[in-house]
Amino acid sequence: MSEPGSLPKRKPWSIARRLISVLTLTFAGFWLLAMIAAAAIVDHEINEVFDSALQETAQRLFPLVLEDIRQHDDAGGRGTLGKPLEFAQHEEYLVYQLRDAQGLVLKRSHDAPRQAFPVALQRGHAEAGGWRFFTEHYASSGLFLHVGERLTHRREAVFETLAWLAAPLGLLIPLVAMAVFWTVRHSLVPVAEVRAAMDARGGANLSPISDATLPEELSPIVQDVNSLLARLEQALASERAFATNSAHELRTPVAAALAQTQRLAAQLENTPERSRVEQLALTLKRLSDLVERLLQLARAEAGIARSREAIDVLPVLKLVVDEFARKGAVGERLNLDDGGHRRLMARIDIDALGIILRNLIDNALFHGTADKPVEIRVDGSGAIHVANACTVVPPARLARLMNRFERGGATVAGAGLGLAIVEALLSQSGGSLELRSPAAGRNDGFEAVLRLDLCHCAAAKQPYSEGFG
Repeated sequence: MSEPGSLPKRKPWSIARRLISVLTLTFAGFWLLAMIAAAAIVDHEINEVFDSALQETAQRLFPLVLEDIRQHDDAGGRGTLGKPLEFAQHEEYLVYQLRDAQGLVLKRSHDAPRQAFPVALQRGHAEAGGWRFFTEHYASSGLFLHVGERLTHRREAVFETLAWLAAPLGLLIPLVAMAVFWTVRHSLVPVAEVRAAMDARGGANLSPISDATLPEELSPIVQDVNSLLARLEQALASERAFATNSAHELRTPVAAALAQTQRLAAQLENTPERSRVEQLALTLKRLSDLVERLLQLARAEAGIARSREAIDVLPVLKLVVDEFARKGAVGERLNLDDGGHRRLMARIDIDALGIILRNLIDNALFHGTADKPVEIRVDGSGAIHVANACTVVPPARLARLMNRFERGGATVAGAGLGLAIVEALLSQSGGSLELRSPAAGRNDGFEAVLRLDLCHCAAAKQPYSEGFG
């Protein structure tokens, strides 16, 4: 839903769909115009041919009819229509009538009506009553010969001719649409490849996009993108170098200052100044933790998590838990359940895995309720769950927790980098991180679900304990 006063978001349009629809409709439109023009030309040409046939028939038939009448007169007839000859019944496309100057029908074809055609006794073409006629006249005989044809015959001829011309369009238009679709899709494959290549680029991969096989329309765009990637890589490299060098330079003096402050606090025992020195030591400890997080973030962005070899996750997990357990009261809050796995192989750098686990456990201890345990559990699918008790984190804040310097709202402020470091390392190694609040099966709490790129080779598969199959 758009915000008040903002313009509605326009639906993105597709070049492929627009090209396919426009080209198909354009071809169909041109074919339709061609059919209309062809219909007009065919109608004109067929009428010309049929009119010529009427005239030619009349001119060839007239002498035959006159000769028939002459023979009839020589035989004693009176020149009028005698008994017509008997022929097998058939449909005549052309019929004729022979008429005298008074309009009396002297002779006709067997399909011609007995009544005279309703046309004038004069030479030439004429139309009447749905017929097309040509009248021939020999002045010496005073007779007129009408040769006629029904106009429906001509319309049928034109319709059938156009129908046979149009019939292939029912097949050709879908074929053209398929050809246009294939051509457009095939031509836009380089666009999809460039989009995929750009989507794969990020802080850990700013390599240039190859333009060796791209068309000339896309090549300048890719070259500009490569130039932008080069400038971005240079800026990120400078930023990482600054962060790394600064953290390294700060680590030693901060550690020295912290040691001196702790020593001073010990010397000032039972004095009013001790609390102030302890506050200073606590501030230096936070600064030391922030420097360490910045170093981890710099290493994460350098791509240390990638590994082709699979490692066993469980020993690393147990080692990290033991490290925290040796920190006095912290150890009592950690509950580890390995889910009965004997081995859990994943493709990730062992140092990167240690950083991920330390940050997740430290985050759970730091932000969780002090007197509540932190549950670390490996489920049947190999995912690692780290859950702590706390108030429910609102969904809006939960969605931002993996951003840098985003804090979870704890009373004691942290660095806000732990989850960002974890997410960066996991994205490099093919894993993922899911955050939940409340924790699964509870009404409160916070849970981080770590899914690694597990190796499912035969050597890595081990039986689970009862209950996990």
